Amino acid sequence: MSGFILTLGEAFDRGTDIVGGKSWGLAKLDRYGFKIPKTLALTNGLYQEVIEAALPEDLLKDLKSKPDDLILIETIHEIILKSELPKTFITELEAGLSEYDLQDADLAVRSSAVGEDGAFASFAGQHQSVLSVTGTDALIFAIKQCFASLWTPAAVAYRLHMGFDILGVSMAITLCEMVGGNVATKSGVAFTIDPVSGRRDLMIVEAVTGLAVELVNGQVQGCRYEISRDDLSTSVVDGGPLSALQLEILAEHLIRLHWTMGDGDIGYDTEWVFKGDELYFVQARPVTAVPHLTLPKLSTDPVIWSNANFKEVLAEIPCPMSWSFLETEIPRMLHMIPNYTGYRVPPGIHTIKRISGRCYANLSELQWLWYDGYGQSPDDSNRNLGGHQPSIALPDNERLLVKINRIWRGIRVMLLLSGADKQLEETSAVIFERVRSFRDRDLTEWSEEDLVEDLWCWVKDTQAFMPDFAKGANYCGFKLFLFEQQVNKLTSEKDRRLAHALLSGGGQMDSAEHAICLRSLAEIARNDPKAMDILQSNELPIEVGDGAFETALRDYLDLYGHRGVGELDMRYPRWSESPCFLFEQIQFLMVHGKEVSESSLLDDDLKRMLDNLSARGRKALIAAGEQARAGMALRERVKSAIVAFMEPVRRLVMEMGRRMVLEGSLQTADDLCWITFQELRALLERTWDGRGLTELIESRRNQHDLWAKETVADVYTEEPGQQPVQQIVEPLTGTELLGFGAFPGQYQGVARVLQSPEKGQAMRQGDVMVAPFTDPSWTPLFLRAGALVMEIGGTMSHGVIVARELGLPTVVNIPGALQWVENGELLEVDGSLGRITKKAA
Repeated sequence: MSGFILTLGEAFDRGTDIVGGKSWGLAKLDRYGFKIPKTLALTNGLYQEVIEAALPEDLLKDLKSKPDDLILIETIHEIILKSELPKTFITELEAGLSEYDLQDADLAVRSSAVGEDGAFASFAGQHQSVLSVTGTDALIFAIKQCFASLWTPAAVAYRLHMGFDILGVSMAITLCEMVGGNVATKSGVAFTIDPVSGRRDLMIVEAVTGLAVELVNGQVQGCRYEISRDDLSTSVVDGGPLSALQLEILAEHLIRLHWTMGDGDIGYDTEWVFKGDELYFVQARPVTAVPHLTLPKLSTDPVIWSNANFKEVLAEIPCPMSWSFLETEIPRMLHMIPNYTGYRVPPGIHTIKRISGRCYANLSELQWLWYDGYGQSPDDSNRNLGGHQPSIALPDNERLLVKINRIWRGIRVMLLLSGADKQLEETSAVIFERVRSFRDRDLTEWSEEDLVEDLWCWVKDTQAFMPDFAKGANYCGFKLFLFEQQVNKLTSEKDRRLAHALLSGGGQMDSAEHAICLRSLAEIARNDPKAMDILQSNELPIEVGDGAFETALRDYLDLYGHRGVGELDMRYPRWSESPCFLFEQIQFLMVHGKEVSESSLLDDDLKRMLDNLSARGRKALIAAGEQARAGMALRERVKSAIVAFMEPVRRLVMEMGRRMVLEGSLQTADDLCWITFQELRALLERTWDGRGLTELIESRRNQHDLWAKETVADVYTEEPGQQPVQQIVEPLTGTELLGFGAFPGQYQGVARVLQSPEKGQAMRQGDVMVAPFTDPSWTPLFLRAGALVMEIGGTMSHGVIVARELGLPTVVNIPGALQWVENGELLEVDGSLGRITKKAA
């Protein structure tokens, strides 16, 4: 269609500036396969033509000088009601109604103002909708009523309050076929987050029998249902109008709507109608002005959003499938210890969010949580996590009971973690064995039912392991805390920094071992003529023989094949799928020979320091160092187990994708990574017929590309009710910078500035690796490095743990280091002083 009336497909393409928020919301629902009534969209061009023809110039001039003049507003309202609609529109309207078999239909005529139903202004209740309209004449009058509703005292006051130009808001119209209307009809409103409390773990439904007009207008109270966004379980007080089946259907569609319409970041406010057991959505708009739910002591404070160590744990911009898992599981993991020890964290609190696609944690919450619950200072929390966020302010005085409760919770933490090392080692070993066994299975022979059943089994098991991952991380933190207690007993700052060398070496650190083993592979490859053919093929041989290198490679991938670049993101292949990056590192090590032995100066200094201690003090410090190393090894082991879980999940998803490619519903198997687990479940359970799948994937890919071009800050602050504001990092100057000395020792070398591990081909043996952060996919490059500098990092950061294991002088947490250091210049790294210095060549 053309002119003033658009189909929903045309409305989506034209956008909200032409069809307004309500029509565009329905167009988006329709595009992605949600059921809506027959709908036509009237563009705002009709309103603009009516206004231009009906309103005198002097009236408009008076309005600009007196926008809140009630008489002027009422005059405009009456003029619009008495105006004539263009004859060309009436002709087009009659033709459109006939074409879509709506000429005798019962229609809802809904206002769809430009700017209405947006993320920051809803205009809720400000503009008129006219229901049960039949026939051209009645439609024309209803359209004028909607136009005129833009000019009421309340609507004008709302525009002025929200900062809209008094004449800058135009009106489009939604013509929507009425659904139901008899006594069997069930309808209502639903929110994909709780708009009253701000809880993000609940979806709220209010339902009535019949149409929901009086409910929406606030004239009646509906029956309230609460639906868990986690498992879709429901609760209701004193029964309600919806059957168990209807409530299940509504829950399934709401969770998909939350992710498809709002990408899991924005809550949605919807209106819906059941015609029998057939669900229709008649409106969907973002929830505006969501209350900020947080810990009570932080309710009036700004939120500090930081990517902290998210940068080194997660992909920079996780794909939708990964984010849909992380968005629920990371908060659960972070709150596991507090909830276990009796420190009540409000359910549904906003712990993590995305900004320009990147993941950020609510560091205000975490700093207060660990201080109030366990006495850890915000500075120590920042030191452990890394990142450049400020520390929150603390109260001057505290009651004795607060301190006693902290001691009690600390005892409960120790009880929880007692014996955790053995239990987690055993659990992780079982996971690794399960994954290795699964790797040999030929999924092409599996039935669809077996694929689906096994997928959800692996996802469920991954979720069940997240508390164990939290245990491992906290066990590591606790052992590092005890080590620091011993270190702080040393009398000089030099000795305290030197003591951290006790955390180096000894093996059994998963995140370092998979890199160290590459040296052995390179040595074997030098003496095996078949090795180079395999390495230069950049893919796994179809049949691996019994040659020395083939056997060693098979054993290596058996142990570490679940790892890979971007390994915590579903869209990146594992090394068992694509070992190209590994093969590049092996070839490099073949050329550059064996490991270069570094100076033992640090070891000599450490020995002298230990010899100067009392026998008791020396024994206590060494024992604390060994336990801290064991804690770090355990943390890396359980992290590796989480990564291992992702290999079978990804393989199952890729097999489903492969079959969908053959069916013609996808272009590539990994297209499925661009939908969420909730959307995938809807596809597999046939609650979504797949209509709009291709368009959704394309939209998500385009959004990712736009996000990737954006420059983001590491820290944002968000005042209550405001948008996040980025922390400004001033350009670094001078020839010397101070950061956090994560491992002692001094080293001079050529700086190699890397934005990602894929850029590591240019890195030579002995270079100083300068990186924004590192995750396990960077680890093979550590074998080339003489020292490490990172913009992000803390005592428990992956890069710091691996650098300690390899004995690399390391300085971290220097914002802007990648811009300050020039690639190829000589750099001195002093991990003992936490200093990096530019040196003259």
